[in-house]
Amino acid sequence: MAGTDTAIVRLSDLADGQEGEFFAALVKRDASTDKNGNAYYKCQFRDKWSSRSAMIWSSDPLLSAAANWPLYAGFRLRAKVETSKFGPQIKIFECREVTPDDSADGYDFLDLVESSKYPAGSCYARIMSFVDKHIRKAPLARLVREILEENAELFQKMPAAQSLHHGFSGGLVEHIWSVTRVAIGLVNHYAEYYDTLNPPIDRDVVVAAAILHDIGKLRELSYHPVEAKYTKHGTLIGHIVLGRDMIRDKARAIGDFPEETLLLLEHAILAHHGRMEYGAPKEPSTIEALIVNFADEIDAKINAVAAERIKSTTDGEFTGKIFAVGNRTFYKGIPVEAPSDDDAETIG
Repeated sequence: MAGTDTAIVRLSDLADGQEGEFFAALVKRDASTDKNGNAYYKCQFRDKWSSRSAMIWSSDPLLSAAANWPLYAGFRLRAKVETSKFGPQIKIFECREVTPDDSADGYDFLDLVESSKYPAGSCYARIMSFVDKHIRKAPLARLVREILEENAELFQKMPAAQSLHHGFSGGLVEHIWSVTRVAIGLVNHYAEYYDTLNPPIDRDVVVAAAILHDIGKLRELSYHPVEAKYTKHGTLIGHIVLGRDMIRDKARAIGDFPEETLLLLEHAILAHHGRMEYGAPKEPSTIEALIVNFADEIDAKINAVAAERIKSTTDGEFTGKIFAVGNRTFYKGIPVEAPSDDDAETIG
């Protein structure tokens, strides 16, 4: 394929029935056999904006080559987008791993990797400013700050999940910034609204728990720019308990940590999934935990819906089904004129 005059397109720009030549990363390859015992592969290719599966059947001349395609590598393909009962797929005509010569045709591995829209370090800096501004209890502020500083590099590049929400490089720190921002708004409102509560809502615990609720993802997942994988600790224990353990270890290292503050923080971490059927070891039994639970839930669900609306390729007025919100479809709305650069969003 290299050296031809064929224009390179993006996989995500190909509509149903269109054929094109494009670059993509191989993120999954599952081997199986059909009812007749013939081997086949189900592969998944993606670029930064979309993902498509490809079936390599036993009769396909690419079958032997597919067995040796390296995962997470970049490929140059010529394929056609087709709709099946399982959704959009690609029928591959040609496929090979990229070579240095492909850079002349615009190949850049970073174009195949979804990443945060915010500048590097910006979400992390805002989170640290939340610690300075909103956590007044010195031992708690120290605990949060030291955990973040000791894990700063991985924290800023890890996705928040494999696929459900913020599943891209830098997704975790972006999610944490967003959840904390929402939680601060909620706790400020309800602390003022219910000003006769005694003891009052613990703003410090809410902010600390919002920042640290997913810190166990650093041990649950193994980072890769294309797709993170679960570690054995992530599979057997999970990020909620792993995160609680990180907090306990740090509190022990600080020494003489306030017992009640640690208890409220641990509970908010353990309860942030809200329900046991959603993986929560405990359901929220404090107002602080309830605020963190809802802040996390709304951020994850809004992200899943917004991401689907942005990349939706369905015909008509509604998206495809979105797993994170009960497999419901969402109305796309009527597009409006794009805002000018002067109206662009800034991090706050």
